[in-house]
Amino acid sequence: MPLVNVHMAEGRSPEQKRALMDAITDAMVEHVGAPRESVRVWILEFPNTDFMAGGELLADKQARLAEEATVAARQRDDDRHPVPGQ
Repeated sequence: MPLVNVHMAEGRSPEQKRALMDAITDAMVEHVGAPRESVRVWILEFPNTDFMAGGELLADKQARLAEEATVAARQRDDDRHPVPGQ
């Protein structure tokens, strides 16, 4: 009986989690020959404040990436709509 435990940050919809578990089940059947009815998959979620990689909390990384995306979007908008005389 294959047991697959997925740890991931909170924030995915039930539909996304179901699709992930379906895909994992399919992979176990296809690649290790496990009978579908014997595959067990569960997800353990954690808050983004409870995980760190490379010395950066996931919450801080998400905030940094959101800010970088905002700055990049402003820059693209500025490039498309230059102010006359500048």
